Amino acid sequence: MMRKPFITLLLTMFFISFSPPAYGDDSGSPSTPHWQIGARNVDGGSQAYGEVTETIPQEGAPTSGEPPSQEHPTVTASDPSMWDEHPHQKCVSDGGQIPDMNCIVNMISRPTQPQEPTTAGGGPRVVTITTREAATLIAAGSGITRQPPGPQVIISKAFIVYTDPTPRYQTTTILGTTIEVEFTPTSYTWNWGDATTTTTTDPGHPYPHHTVTHHYQHTATGVTTTLTTTWTTRYRPQGEATWRTIDGTITTTETSTPYDLVRIITYLTDDAEEAQGH
Repeated sequence: MMRKPFITLLLTMFFISFSPPAYGDDSGSPSTPHWQIGARNVDGGSQAYGEVTETIPQEGAPTSGEPPSQEHPTVTASDPSMWDEHPHQKCVSDGGQIPDMNCIVNMISRPTQPQEPTTAGGGPRVVTITTREAATLIAAGSGITRQPPGPQVIISKAFIVYTDPTPRYQTTTILGTTIEVEFTPTSYTWNWGDATTTTTTDPGHPYPHHTVTHHYQHTATGVTTTLTTTWTTRYRPQGEATWRTIDGTITTTETSTPYDLVRIITYLTDDAEEAQGH
């Protein structure tokens, strides 16, 4: 009677994180998804859950080691999955009080790729789309506009940024059906290039109605601003009016052109007096 609570505690705390071997996508570019898998107790059983995060190769993207640009952002898909529930089992190791970890792990089923269901009577298949598939369609981030736009930023002035919150739309074809996919930005993380960041749901606005700003404290050269935008997605097959939510999120990361942080120094001179002959 004392063993079941102990098993429950282990299941509640069970969580692993790993990256399986890299595999190639359709373009032949390597990609290594990162899995996070855990388990928790539910009424009458246990439930496994997990999330896979993967950087999606984009056509024309910069080579490894180069920062993402506004023309070629880094695109990442995070896809949470909820897996099967299982009734509690008695896990005992050789008659001892410590449950066998192999028994506990075997209680958790790793998810498989979703099957394409069919309607009754052999009718048309129900078309679905995953976060990873949607992520291959997004071609650009939400964009970075900064004010001032030139090569220098005065550190005593507000540095203004804003981005485009407009939803994006793309189409693809799955199982011969045209699918419309909608990408909606929901949050923005600005990395200012000085070891500070700002996360907000506000896309910002241009001067004089600006709402997202930063004040630099020190001069520097070659500074860049990086924007990571989080998107939610939904889709609908051609001819349908109802949108269907796609579980998970997509992020795009892009970097501005570099600029220098400068300070204005005022000098007092006698030029005016000399011009008047004094």
